[in-house]
Amino acid sequence: MKAAHKLELGRFIQWDHGENYPFSACMAKLMELLGGDARLYTYGFFAGLSGDDFVMCYGNNGRCNDCVSVCENTGTFLARTFGRIGLSYRYFPSAEWKKDPGALWEELCAFLDRGIPVLTVGEGAKANYDLVFAYDRPACVFQTTCGDQVYDQAIPLEGAEAGFVFLDALPAVRDLAAVYRESILQIPALMQGRTENGAVFGANAYRSWADDLENGRYDGCTEENFDKWQDWCVYVCNLATNARHGWDFIAKAYWHNQDLPNILHLIALLDRSERDVWYGLEAAGCGFNVTPENLQNPEKRAKAAALLRQAAGFSDEICRLF
Repeated sequence: MKAAHKLELGRFIQWDHGENYPFSACMAKLMELLGGDARLYTYGFFAGLSGDDFVMCYGNNGRCNDCVSVCENTGTFLARTFGRIGLSYRYFPSAEWKKDPGALWEELCAFLDRGIPVLTVGEGAKANYDLVFAYDRPACVFQTTCGDQVYDQAIPLEGAEAGFVFLDALPAVRDLAAVYRESILQIPALMQGRTENGAVFGANAYRSWADDLENGRYDGCTEENFDKWQDWCVYVCNLATNARHGWDFIAKAYWHNQDLPNILHLIALLDRSERDVWYGLEAAGCGFNVTPENLQNPEKRAKAAALLRQAAGFSDEICRLF
């Protein structure tokens, strides 16, 4: 029995390439370690499969509402995403594994001893995905990474607010064309979703964001109390990422399904989200360059709200495509 073990995973997420959703980076790395086809099981494959690369999310709920994989109920998300590719897994939310933490700990250590990281998902305000890549048995502490060592964490099992997903086999994909087709056709349903914790998707996300902006969500913000990322820029990042990053998945979906309708219209609408909305927000000082003062300026606020409602219109049009 090892006292400690650490897997050397290296860096496997590239933020500057638009890889902004850790679930997809973690899954691509897991597939690589399990011997999967690196040409198929890419970051982009999982970002399209999950819907992360296509669906806007928003919520004024004290959480960092990054994307579908973070906002959707975890059990529902895993069943939908893994079910489409025939991937077997076992998921243990904290409410379940805390009934017998010793058993969870032994299985986690056993997986790492076999060279297989364990997927974990936070259950608190920053509910994102990571891989468990190391353990210290005497201290009962595990280490996680999202693929960028800057964000690695050492977490005691006692008190950990996270779920664990164990998977040690490759997907059983029977019809790859159907996987791509269904992933595109799911976009309208995801865009019209709503979660238990108050996050909304698609056009409703943009309209809720605009409504909150105009109705005073940011009126009391100062440089000292404004969480620039969680309160604003995470949504700009979601918009910008989804406007440009999913095109490769769309192209592959079309290559496998020549009869898939309205693909060019989908690309055009995503392109307009980038050119018209994201660039417009930056020009108004309400993009990544946002300040509390700009969000409280009546002219800039009105411009930003109008752009967000324009983006909502694009999402409505996408829902009518399929």
